[in-house]
Parts: sequence; C-alpha cells; structure tokens
Amino acid sequence: MDCNKVSDFVYPLSDKPAKFEYKLVNQNGKLAEVPLHKEYQRLSLFEEKQPFCQQEVTAECLESTDRTVAAEHTHENSRKRNAGDDDSAERDSMISCEDITSSDTDSNTQVSASSRVHSYRTNGLLHPPTKKRLTSGYDSIGSASFQVESPGSMSTAIVPGVNSNMSTVDVSDNGRDMMANMQSQVSTSHSLGEGINDNNNNNNNINSNQTGNLVRDQLRRPKTPNTMNSPSQTPVSDMEEDPIQQLPLPSPSASPIQSDHENDDDVSSETPRRMGQRLNLEMIESHMASIPSTQAELINTIKHLSQFLSPQNQNHLIFRLLQKTNRSSLSTFNGLLHDSLKRDLLGNLPIEIAMKVLSYLDADTLLSISEVCKKWFKIINNTALWANLLKRDKLITDENVIKYELSDTTELLSEWCTLPDDINPAQVLYKKRRMIVNRWLDPKFKPKRISVKGHGNKVVTCLQHDEEKIVTGVDDKYILIYSTQTGQLTKVLEGHDGGVWAMKYYKNTLVTGSTDRSVRIWNMATGKCTHVFRGHTSTIRCLDIITPSVIGKDAHGEDIVFPEHPLLITGSRDHNIHVWRLPILQEDAVDEVTFDSGESENPYLIAVLTGHTQSVRSLSGYGNIIISGSYDSTVRIWDLLDNGRCKHILQGHQDRVYSTAIDFDRKVCFSGSMDSTINIWNFETGELLKVLEGHSSLVGLLALVDGVLVSAAADASLRIWDPATGDLRSKLRGHAAAITCFEHDGLKVVSGSEKMLKLWDAQRGEFARNLLDDVTGGIWQVRIDYKRCVAAVQRVNSADEGETYIEILDFSEVPNFQS
Repeated sequence: MDCNKVSDFVYPLSDKPAKFEYKLVNQNGKLAEVPLHKEYQRLSLFEEKQPFCQQEVTAECLESTDRTVAAEHTHENSRKRNAGDDDSAERDSMISCEDITSSDTDSNTQVSASSRVHSYRTNGLLHPPTKKRLTSGYDSIGSASFQVESPGSMSTAIVPGVNSNMSTVDVSDNGRDMMANMQSQVSTSHSLGEGINDNNNNNNNINSNQTGNLVRDQLRRPKTPNTMNSPSQTPVSDMEEDPIQQLPLPSPSASPIQSDHENDDDVSSETPRRMGQRLNLEMIESHMASIPSTQAELINTIKHLSQFLSPQNQNHLIFRLLQKTNRSSLSTFNGLLHDSLKRDLLGNLPIEIAMKVLSYLDADTLLSISEVCKKWFKIINNTALWANLLKRDKLITDENVIKYELSDTTELLSEWCTLPDDINPAQVLYKKRRMIVNRWLDPKFKPKRISVKGHGNKVVTCLQHDEEKIVTGVDDKYILIYSTQTGQLTKVLEGHDGGVWAMKYYKNTLVTGSTDRSVRIWNMATGKCTHVFRGHTSTIRCLDIITPSVIGKDAHGEDIVFPEHPLLITGSRDHNIHVWRLPILQEDAVDEVTFDSGESENPYLIAVLTGHTQSVRSLSGYGNIIISGSYDSTVRIWDLLDNGRCKHILQGHQDRVYSTAIDFDRKVCFSGSMDSTINIWNFETGELLKVLEGHSSLVGLLALVDGVLVSAAADASLRIWDPATGDLRSKLRGHAAAITCFEHDGLKVVSGSEKMLKLWDAQRGEFARNLLDDVTGGIWQVRIDYKRCVAAVQRVNSADEGETYIEILDFSEVPNFQS
C-alpha cells in the first residue's frame, strides 16, 4: 500500500456545524434550574377572590402598574415590529434567554437590586415595617410604600412603581443616609425594582410618571444581579428578582381591605367576614408591635406571620427560602425530608386491613417482603394468611383438612422446614404442598414407584384410596385392599356372587354394588361383611354417599344441616334408585352378625325413587338433592326433603346420559351424553342454561372440582370448561384412543387410555408429562390425591396375555436439604 498517496476518504459531517452547544447553567447549584422552576409553576399562586381571613395580603397596589407597564411594553414591541425593527425583537429574545439562564451566586447573604421593601438594617438584622396595614404581599414589578421607624427619627422611603395616587413623602437626614447607602450597593443591578432616587435633597419628590418611565427602561435592560457579601452571615434582607426565580403573580383582585374606621359607629353590624378581616389585622399588628432585636426573634416573627398566608403562598415562601439555600444545605434538607416522608405502609395499618392487603399477594411476593424487616416478618408469619393462601391456590380447599394438618406439626416442621422455630407451621404446610405440586409437573422428577401384581387378567372396575389403604373392585366378585405405603395386599373381601361394578367408602364403612343385585356393607378394619341390602332387581351400576352438609339458613339465621346421618343412594339397571341410611361401623367392632334383609322389612331403606324408564347410569348427590342420569336420555332431580319427590324431569339430550355432576351452591348441575354434548341445568327451576359442544363422541366422564369442570370423551380428548359461564378454557389432546378414566383436583388432570397415562396442567391447559411409559395394555382406573397417583393398568406378558397391576406413584418424598 502506498503510504504517500493522499487518501480520497472524506470524513462524514466534517463540515457540518454543531447543532447543540453545551452551556453550564447555575454553577452554584442553587434551587433555580429551569426545569425545577417550570415544575414549581404548577404550584399555582393564582388564587380565587377570597376574604381577608383566607388571603390576608393583597396586591391591589401593584395592579395598575402591572397593567400600565405591560400595555406600554406591548405597544413598544408592536411599534418596533411595524417599523421593521428586527434587531429590537432579536434583542428582546436574547434578553429573555438571559433571564432564563441566569443563576444565583454562592453567597448566603444576597441583596437583589429589584427588592421593593427597603427596611432598616442594624447589625445585620432586618427590622420589619411597623405600619398598621399591609398593602402588598407579592413580589411584583410595582412596590408598595412602607413607613420605617428608627430610633429618634421618622423616615419614609418611597418605592418606585407605586401609582400616581400615592403621595410624596419627605425623608429625614438619617433616612437619607441609609437610603443612599443601600442605593449605592445595588447601583450596578438592572432589576425591575431599580430606580430609587439618590438625590440628597431633603424635599426629594418622585412622581408616578417618572417612576413608570424608570420601570419601562428597566424592562428593556438585561438583568445582571449583584451580590452583597456579609461577613456576619445574617439572613438575606430582600427577595431577589432574578427572572428565572420570579414566579408568575396572580392577577390582583379587588382588595378586601377597606378603611380601618369604616362602620366604627356600628360594630355590632359587622358581618362574620369583616370580623375575620379585623381580627386577622389585629393579630398581625400584635406580632409586628415589637421590633425583633435578635435573629431568633426575627425567625419567630416570620413564623407567626406565615400563618396568615394562603396555602399557595406558603408554598411560595418556602420555595423562595430554598432558592437562597446552597447545595450543601439543600442536601441536608433533602435527607431530612426523605426520612420524614417514609411511612410503614404495612406496619401502620390495623392488622385486619393489613391482612386484607396481603391476601391479594402471591406466596413469592409474601416471602420477599417478609425479609424487609422484623415487623413485616411478624405480620406475614400469620396462620390465617397462609391458610387462606392454601385455599386460594387450591393446594388445600377443605378447611377441615387444614385444621387436621396443623393439629400436630412436629413431623411437618422436622421434615419440611430448615428455618428457626418461630416460623409459622401454616407457612411450612404451604411450602410442602407447593413443592409436591411442582414435582408433579416437573418431567425431570422421578416419583417413588411401587408396582403390585394381584388381579390376574381381570378388569378393575372401581378404585379408591387414601393415606393408609387402596381398595379395588373387579369383575370377578372380589374386593382387594392394599397398603398404600408398601403396596402389600392386606385383605381380600369375599361375599358377592358377581362382579363388583360400584364401590365407595366413608371412614371405615365400605359399600359395594354388584351384578348379583345386592348391596354389601363391609368393615374394612376387620374385612367382614356386616350388612346385605337387597331390593334391586338388576345390576347395581352406580352409587353415591351423601354426608351431612349445610344446605341453607333457617328463619333465625341458624345453619340447616341435611341429612342428619350419612345416606347411601344406589342406582340400578332396574330403572330405580334406592335411598338407604348408611350404617357407620367402628374399627374395633368384633363378632359382628351380618344383617341380611329384603326390601320390605329393611329398617335402613328410606325411599325408592321411581320414574326412569331405562337403566340408571349415573348418580350425584349433595344435601337434599339427588341428580340421576339414565339411558332414557333424561336427567331427573329428586328432593329428599320432600319425601324423595321428583322435582324436575330435564329433557334435552338426544341420547343416553352417562355422566352427571352437581354444583349445589350455584344451584346447577351438569350432564354428559352419548349425543356428544354437555348440558348445564338449573336444578331449582329445571331450566336448560347452556349446551356445551365440542366433543365428537360419547361424553362418558364428568368431574367438577373447585370451580373447574373437566369432561372426557370417547373421541380421545379432554376439555376444561368454566362451569359458571360455560366457556371452553382448554382442549387436551394427546391420547390415541378413547379416554377410559381420569381424575383431577383443579390443579392437575390425570387421564388414562390404551397404553397411555398422561398428566396435564389444569391451570395452563397444557400437557405436562407421561406418568407411565411402560404400559402395554389398557388403563382401567386411576385415582389421585395431592401426593400420590394410583392406577390399575394392564400389561401384556410373554404369553400374549394381559396381566393387571396396581401402580403407586408417590411424589411426597421428604427432601434432603443437607444435600
């Protein structure tokens, strides 16, 4: 490369002029920045016309001057524009710019040449005027006349800007000396208030026309504020008139101050308004009666007089004082204000309100803010708060379960808590339940698995489990009970002569229905059949247990509980429904004699509900209401408080009804049919509220839990619905064959079909994981609780025969925090 060759490269924008120019404004750092000034202007000083009791000081004496100067200034600008004087307009613009960018000095004691109140100063101390009436409280172009009494003499200063009606006043020798001295100090300033006549003539007179000319001259001059350094560091004598600090003044209104002697002859006729004016004037006079001799007294006088200002002008006074404060002091004030404005938004609230506020937060947020301080930790470490969160997040929705879990927390705290002993057990319970739910939905987590072989090649028709036992019914007339913890077979219940197709237990009492047309009651602790109920003439296809529940309030506001004792309802292919009183069996019962009775002499039989014309396929009961679905394509509503009378026959399905669900609180029920639809009914009125469409085949399964309605169909899909509106929330697709079983708890859905057992996130409506990957046959039944999934599955062996297993998946393993 030739280094001597001149480069043809042209640097971009090299000849372009700079568009922006940096200019340091307000080097001293005082409170005069343009943005802050504009922001402060929003604290408007413009006030409505008020009586003196609210706005004690007026600016009426400034009004005429302001209007005159403004008019003449406008007329002058108009004359120059008409004459084509562009230079003049440009100078005006430059002056305005200089006004905006001007700044204060570092001196703590400054005197602006535009000050309009010239007071007598001795030893660095300002003496306020003692004139009986204040005629101006605003910092404006015009200035008022004040009388200043000094020891031994009386002098009056005439301030420029006063209208022509104000009289000329003589100034004594001492006063002239003082005025001349002050005028010499500010002679270099070109502020609006400049114009004090320095003529030493004892009969010095300034008329209003001369004053107006001086004011107009000053409007055309650039302003350059000067400072007066005071070694005594005393308060500033006058308010500066730097344009950047001068805020817009309110339009003066008619002064409420009238003659002091008006209506003296008739004091009793004073109006409240005039009385307030007079009292305020008297209070001001009392505060100004004595001349402050120290700075402390001066500060005290200013403090008392400031109470007569309106709120807007109190802000104005504070702002003006802050304008004269250096950066170091402003920094100190900022820290004090910041600390004083701090509020404990949570700790200062009543505990009831604090709990209400915290109830809207999620667990992660609560844990974060509990680390703010000990007080917040104590508030958040509350049993009621975390119990409510357990219910809101659907981790535990039953109040009784929460009470049971918290009744003995020794094991809970030792296994699931690593924090000090003062942590609330309800918070640890929430942590435990949330961790277990997260494990369910985490594909990487491997639950503890137990596989139990026990039924041969028989089909498991029904399944139920709890913390201690797993109970299964099959189509070969046996009922088997396994240990939930180990999977070991503990009992085999024999007695039925046909396959078991319906089963449910309550506490220690197990109820089974069979193809032998009988209903049997078993003591699960002993494995003995205690009762045999006969009366149905065909297979018991479905059953339900109704436990005592609150169904309303009586006239005295007391809870109405029904039924008084648990009831058993059974549905059969004989078209009928039987209602029985359920025997409650004790675990320690021995040598029980089996009760076996027919329908006519059975004391446990309460009612026989007839009306369906085909097989009863589904039953759902709560309180006094029974919902039945039948192959006759109808849904019937039965009221046990009305002797089991059929209240409504719900007709709307076009084919067999296979599934039902009830929402007692909202007085609605749901039914799924072979016509691939789901109907929502009002069981109080019998009205069909809505038809849910979307499935393309038999809707054989329905489940409503904690405000979540899930349907499963033979079209290999599941759907999640909003039971209140009927809106479809999610479609769950992934199975390759008809759904044979499913269960959900509002947070998660487990569904089974041929060779598949899948888990879904019910809140998001998404597929989470496959729970079993080695299933080679069908999934007969599946049941879940918060910690376990129990499924009856079929595997094909080497002889190409199916073999049934019970699979137990446990997600509740105690965490090893040390690792």
